[in-house]
Amino acid sequence: MEIAQPSRALRPPAAAMLIGVSALGLLALVMLNFPSLMMAAGAIAGAIVIVWAARAVQANSAHLLCALLLIEELSGGNFLPLTNDQLYLVRYPLLLAFCGASAWTAFQNPEIWQGGFFDYLIYLGLGVISISYSLLPGYSTARILAAILMFMLIVRIARQVSTREDIERLLTWYLIGTGIVWSVILICVATMSSDLIWDVEEMSGMVRLRGIYGSPNLIGEIALATMCVGIAAWSYVSGWKRALLALQMAVAVALGVLADSRTPFVGMAIGGLLYLVWRYRLRAVPIIAVLAVVGFGLIQLHPEYLTRGDVTSLTGRTDIWKFTIEKIKQRPLLGYGFEVEGEIMKAHDFPIWWGPWEEGPRSSLHSEYLSKAIGLGVPALVFWVFLFMRPWLALLRRKDDPWNLKPLFFLVVVPILILDFTEATGDCRYAVGMIVTLCWALAERQRLANLNRRTSTVPEQKIILAPARLRRAG
Repeated sequence: MEIAQPSRALRPPAAAMLIGVSALGLLALVMLNFPSLMMAAGAIAGAIVIVWAARAVQANSAHLLCALLLIEELSGGNFLPLTNDQLYLVRYPLLLAFCGASAWTAFQNPEIWQGGFFDYLIYLGLGVISISYSLLPGYSTARILAAILMFMLIVRIARQVSTREDIERLLTWYLIGTGIVWSVILICVATMSSDLIWDVEEMSGMVRLRGIYGSPNLIGEIALATMCVGIAAWSYVSGWKRALLALQMAVAVALGVLADSRTPFVGMAIGGLLYLVWRYRLRAVPIIAVLAVVGFGLIQLHPEYLTRGDVTSLTGRTDIWKFTIEKIKQRPLLGYGFEVEGEIMKAHDFPIWWGPWEEGPRSSLHSEYLSKAIGLGVPALVFWVFLFMRPWLALLRRKDDPWNLKPLFFLVVVPILILDFTEATGDCRYAVGMIVTLCWALAERQRLANLNRRTSTVPEQKIILAPARLRRAG
C-alpha cells in the first residue's frame, strides 16, 4: 500500500515563515511606539476593504442599493469620532468608491439623454452653474457632486429592472438596509450617553430622540421610508420574513413617536387614504370610516401628542418660511446656490438668531420646495415639479401597469411629497430621497417605454396623389 506523501506546495518554507512572523512583530512594535503609523495602516486596510466591497456589489443592483442606503444613513452618525466639519471625509470617499464606476456607466447609456432623465440632468446642471454665484461655492460643489453621483447610480439601478420581481428584490434589499440602520440606532441608544441620543429643544424644552443623527427629524424620515416601503412590500413577503418586517415597522413607529416627528404620520395617512380610494373606490368609504374612528380614539388617549409645542406656527416653521419668501423675492430667478439655503439665516434681519438656526448651510428651512426655490430660483423649482410629476400623471392615465408602480406612488411617493412641505430632504439624499428618486426613475422608464411602443405601432401613412381631373374643353 502506498503512503501518500504530504504536499509541500501549500507549505511555505520555514525560513519564509520565520521572516514573515518577525516582520509582522516588528511592524506591530513600531505601531505601538508610533500611533500615527497605526492609523495609517488602518486607513490603508480600510481603503482596501472599501474598494473590495465596492467592486463586490457592482454586479448586483439590489446589493448596490443597500450599500448606498447604509452610506447615506451611517456615514454621518454621531458614533463616529469626527466633528461635523470632518464627516465629509467619510461620506464622499465612500460615494466616489461605490458610485463612480456606476456614474460613468450610466453616462454611456443612451437612455440617460432621453425624456425626464435628460431633464433631471439639466436641473442638476443648474446646480453646477450655481457654484459660480453661490454663497458658499465649496459647499455647493460638494453637494452637487454627491447629488450627481447618487442620481446616476439610481438611474443605473433602475435601468437594470426588467420585471416586477426585480422591483420586489430592490425593495427587499432596501428594507434589509433600513433594518441594519435601525439595529445600529438601537445599539447606540442602549450604549451611548443620553446627551448624544436625546435632543432638548432650546425654545420649547421638548425632549426628542435623535439617535445617531444631528436632528430628530432624520429619525422621522427613515421611519417614514421604512413604513411606506414596508407596506408596499407586505403583500409579497411571508413567513419569518414578514415577522421581521413587522418588527422593523414597529420599531420605526415607536422611535418615530419618540422623535416627535408628526409629519411622516400625516403623510402616511394621506397616502393611505388616496390608495384606498384608488384601489376600492366607493368600497373604501367603510374602511376609511373605521380607520377614522380608530385614529380618533388613539388621539383621545394622548391628545397632547398633537398639541404639544407651538402648533400654530408649526413649531416655528412659518416664521422661517416668511423670511425665506422675502429672500426669494430678492433673487427669484437664480437663487443663492445649490443647497446652501441655511446660510441666508445668518442675515442680520433673520428673526430667530439662536438655536439650530445658527449652523449656516447645515440649518434647514424645513421645506424642500422652498429650499429648491432659494437655492436655484423659482423657475428651477417649477421645472423640477414638472419633470418629477410627468411620469406619475402619465402612469395614472393608463390602465396597464406592468411593473405595479401605482401602489408605490400612493404608498411611497405621496407621503414623501407631503413630508417635503415641512422638511428639506435634499436631492437623492438619505433614505427618503433615495427611494423617491428610484420610484421616479422606474416610472420614467415605463413612460418612455410606452411612448416608444406607441410611436413604433403608428402605421406609416402613405401619400397617394389622386390623378387630377382634366376639364373637357369646350
